[in-house]
Amino acid sequence: SARAAMASSVHVAEYAVFGVLMLANVLVGLYFSFGRRARDGGSSEAFLGGRSLGALPLSLSVLASLVTAVGLVGLTAHFYRYGLHLLWASLTVLFLVPFIGRVVVPVIYRLRVTSVFEYLRLRFGNKVGVTACACYFVLNQMQGAISIFAAAVAVSMSFHLPLVWCSVAIGFVGTIYTALGGLRAVVWADAVQGVLILVCPLTILAKILHDSAHDPSEGASAARRPFSDIDMRPYIFRTGLDFTTDENVWACLIGLLSGHTYRMGMDQMVIQRYAAARSLPEAQRTVLVGSILLVLSTGFLGIVAMALVYWYRDCDPLLSGTIRKIEQLIPLFVHTRLSGMPGFSGLFLTGVVSATLSTVTSAVNSLAATVYVDMLTPYVKMNERWVNAIVKALAFASGFLMTLLALAIPYLGSAIRVFMVMHSSASGPFVGVYLLALAFPWANTKGVVAAVSLTTAFQLWVVTGKLFYGIKPPTMPVTLDYCPGNATSIAATLASNVTSTAVARVFPLYRLSSYWSGLFAALLTVAIGLTVSAVTGGNKNTAKHIPLTSEVFLQMWAKLKLLKTNPGDSSNWSSTATDSHDLRTITGTAQRACPG
Repeated sequence: SARAAMASSVHVAEYAVFGVLMLANVLVGLYFSFGRRARDGGSSEAFLGGRSLGALPLSLSVLASLVTAVGLVGLTAHFYRYGLHLLWASLTVLFLVPFIGRVVVPVIYRLRVTSVFEYLRLRFGNKVGVTACACYFVLNQMQGAISIFAAAVAVSMSFHLPLVWCSVAIGFVGTIYTALGGLRAVVWADAVQGVLILVCPLTILAKILHDSAHDPSEGASAARRPFSDIDMRPYIFRTGLDFTTDENVWACLIGLLSGHTYRMGMDQMVIQRYAAARSLPEAQRTVLVGSILLVLSTGFLGIVAMALVYWYRDCDPLLSGTIRKIEQLIPLFVHTRLSGMPGFSGLFLTGVVSATLSTVTSAVNSLAATVYVDMLTPYVKMNERWVNAIVKALAFASGFLMTLLALAIPYLGSAIRVFMVMHSSASGPFVGVYLLALAFPWANTKGVVAAVSLTTAFQLWVVTGKLFYGIKPPTMPVTLDYCPGNATSIAATLASNVTSTAVARVFPLYRLSSYWSGLFAALLTVAIGLTVSAVTGGNKNTAKHIPLTSEVFLQMWAKLKLLKTNPGDSSNWSSTATDSHDLRTITGTAQRACPG
């Protein structure tokens, strides 16, 4: 059984490798935590590193923030079970680089805002910005807690330590240097962790290549069909335009446009990295290099997944009952195969914990930033002498709450799935709101509120229905035919056929691919927002929204004669009002001049 297989003794080299690499991680964060700038820099240093960071560490930090422990283990398992079509989304990420670099980043950088919600407050008013911020706080706390729990489970299983203490240690370490050192400490620690995240999956690939060539023991390559026998078409070349499945080329290439626009251009953790760059060109380079690193990381995980397909497809551990969930696939391999090579499982585990630490520290810092900038400063006058203490207290409180949630996860049960449904339901409408703000100066608050209310309700309905009926994509072909001493053959395709037959009786909207539904929700938000804005007099307020709109779109609307204002005016705004405080004054004056 898996339990017996994983009960092997831990080699001292695993402790040594894990301990040394994790100590290096923490020391980098602590080094910047005790610097003078961390002590005296105020909120700008805490949340934006004094706007003085370079593109390379920021790009590695973008990677480390986006790749969670859940993703590192879960995405590889997803590739193994459902196919590699998500690799097509790498082209989508690269395709979005010009849009994010030319449209999103210049607006955020020019306004010198700390958070995406500060921008939304400027554009649509405090109520919209603060409501979005509150939703983000709840969902990101849970996301960080799940990451802590996932890494704690891996450490607990590997080193036979109590799960509670593993969770507390990971949460505490990440919180301490984030609270003391701010974004500068987070970014430089992330840079180290980003390298480990890129390297650690390759340990599995190296082990499989080694064993397939040199390991004569039972369960090695002798009982496996050649890799060339694998039919790659179902894995990566399903080209039918089917809106009911996630796993095809078009769903990943086009359907995920909305998801990756949010991920690379609108997530608060990523936006902070762009805003922290020392110049606009550095911020734009961060977009490019960060996107390339994310594509490389996803590609590495795809290669590792195919190596695992070669290793396990003829004796699938899920079919045989060795594991109960597909997410246990990598822990199974690490414990049964990597443990034979001293130091390798320690290296892999370091990558998993690094992915968690980077996610936790980024989440703690961004949550503290949004609470301070969007929930406190608009309503409470801050004494400069207390700013540092308040900022650190917010980070400590955020990390403490996240760690407590991680400890509660084993007892929450289905609540976790509910939170994940809410998270996936909110991202599509959020992208739509952000596009309305960036691209359409005539969109108003009434239009945005109506659009978000309707599309979020629609998304919650569809995603909840999908969750209730347990709709999943068809699985890849695996078997038990080549298991050692096995006398029974099970065709995995049977499960897929049963699922597809049951799905045929489900309400059609519940069958809609989650990838496509996110894109449709974003487009629907834009359409409803523009329609309601037009009906409620959005054109009256166009002038006051020009300094908050992307110059790319201002020029395009002017050429199409949809905007009467000379697009050259936008450059005047950008040169004379580069600070969000100035823009609050300007837009407030314009609003009084143009009521409604």
